[in-house]
Amino acid sequence: MTTLKLKCFTKPGVLKRIGRPLLVRFFEQFAAELNSNGLSLPPPHSSDADYFNSVAHLLMRPEALPDSLNEALVAVDDLSTPQGFEWLEKHVRWPEQPSRLRQESTREDIALQLWLADRDFVISVHNQLRLTRLTVFEYASHPNSGSAARAASGDCATRDHAFGPPLPIGLGEGPGVRVLDKSAILDLTFALDQWFANNHRGFETTRIEVYPLGGEFWFLIRHGDVFIRAPKVRRQITEILHYRPERDDVVVYSPALDEIRVNARTQGERDLYIQQFGLHLRGNLDYFSYRSPYTLEPLRAQGEGALDPDGLEGISNITLRELEILLNNNQRETITRHAEDIFKCAPFDPRHSNPIPQDVHLARAIFDIQFAGASKAHPVEIRPPNILKVSRRSDPHAVQDWLLKRGFRKMAPQFAAA
Repeated sequence: MTTLKLKCFTKPGVLKRIGRPLLVRFFEQFAAELNSNGLSLPPPHSSDADYFNSVAHLLMRPEALPDSLNEALVAVDDLSTPQGFEWLEKHVRWPEQPSRLRQESTREDIALQLWLADRDFVISVHNQLRLTRLTVFEYASHPNSGSAARAASGDCATRDHAFGPPLPIGLGEGPGVRVLDKSAILDLTFALDQWFANNHRGFETTRIEVYPLGGEFWFLIRHGDVFIRAPKVRRQITEILHYRPERDDVVVYSPALDEIRVNARTQGERDLYIQQFGLHLRGNLDYFSYRSPYTLEPLRAQGEGALDPDGLEGISNITLRELEILLNNNQRETITRHAEDIFKCAPFDPRHSNPIPQDVHLARAIFDIQFAGASKAHPVEIRPPNILKVSRRSDPHAVQDWLLKRGFRKMAPQFAAA
């Protein structure tokens, strides 16, 4: 059962701009599957107006379309947007693509032509585009990675952001980092699949793809989820679908910071990835055991100085826009304060000049950060002890540089006391 919302391809005007010949070539790839689903493409003798309207109407019912067509449509549709097209042009294989394209092609034309010429290339770029949309990560590191992270922070914001195709071999060598070759990837896949099978998510559903991106390694993990029952109606007949949906999770390994960050739906899945990646990257289930790297105490200790952009490469301004505090009472009362700039607001307690209150727990903060080259500020959220949410257009390396230099990222207690 597929749910999706196309941006371009349900609009007859967009289809008309692409042109009938290119659309016919694309949809012919799926004619047999459409016929098996009781659907058909407009007949060759139909007028252009009827053709474009019929195709648009067909695409408005994704639940009836073959899965392969839906996947292709989502990829082509996403890469037709300005952001998606930018990712096409940044890919290391882009220089070989223009010779395949017609002159005066629109973004939609280009995405369709590339899919017809090299669908693996399009799928690869689309997967990397999807990765950038994942913004909420839980962090885990080795207890001694704080000192290593500080030593690496000087060049965090200046890394090469070029990326390439999925790595079929692995990560390569590094200080204490195990080589993840094909065999190691298979071992990791099997270990994850065992957990998914034992937790009602299906057996032999796991696939792992590895992408180098911004000096890090991004693991796209696809696996089955718990079964779903859902009613489906067609021609006044209701059926019950019983199916296993697919989920995408992401694990990112940062060699510079010697940490991983995980985007997954459940705590059990996040714990699974932290342990298994510790085992397969570092040879120890408990390697990434430090899971409290972030604190908001610099807001209280340093005041507005914690937001000073001086010496931060890639950041020109930081503003505290939202702060959530947990009062120390039996009711666990929570107060959230919003403002354009909280440090320009009056303090809670007139005896203190700092608007950050004393004797409360700082539970969450949202900052507006102006990055170099950006037309507007982008939000960054910190939720101690280990949640960081970074806007997809902002630079996570510049954010980490700020957190390290201003004390928002802390070392494990045994090393901080040394």
